[in-house]
Amino acid sequence: MTKLRAILTLTAASALLSLATPNLRADDAATPSAPAATSAASAPASATTPEKLKTLPPGNHRLLENMTKHFGLTYDQELEIEPLLHDEESVSKPILGFAAFTPAEQKAMLLTIKLAARRQIRPLLTPDQQAKLDQEIAGMTKSGTDTLRASTMTAPGDDGSASAKKGSGKSKKVVASTEESITKAILAYAALTDAEKQTMIAKVKEASQRPAPVADQPTAKPAS
Repeated sequence: MTKLRAILTLTAASALLSLATPNLRADDAATPSAPAATSAASAPASATTPEKLKTLPPGNHRLLENMTKHFGLTYDQELEIEPLLHDEESVSKPILGFAAFTPAEQKAMLLTIKLAARRQIRPLLTPDQQAKLDQEIAGMTKSGTDTLRASTMTAPGDDGSASAKKGSGKSKKVVASTEESITKAILAYAALTDAEKQTMIAKVKEASQRPAPVADQPTAKPAS
């Protein structure tokens, strides 16, 4: 009897085990594997390419128009060069508005910016256009002052300075810039080399630490 009960108990246990096994297999099949989910989640997003400029933005493009007239730029060249001229202006305006610079320091800083901008523009020109640009850059570099023609420089009053436009009788106000704002503009300007950026930032810091000139005080009249 004891052996018979043992046999019956084992038989019942085997039957219960066989019924539970399919359910376990079904649950395993319904659960996604962790590596597959991780792989899908970690798939990189597709990189976005900046859209190429198709038309010139609205506004005054006097500098670009002068360059087109002098170099004979095509419309495709204009679309590529206009953003570079805009970037140049984003640095030249803070330089013009930095009151701590002496006139000589301001000219030297602007010269560095303009040469850097021309380095960016030069590869976009044809060999004949490059030869013209090289001649003007050589003249500017030799004199150490702004001697580029109006076609490659900002026209009077268009560079953010207080100089009056011809025939307008009005002048643009120079927006004052700080050491922080001009440093950010220099660092953000991709046309400059790292060495140029460090040199320019050092000059900005040096000028900022100079004592401001003391204004002449009126002489008091002696009491009668």
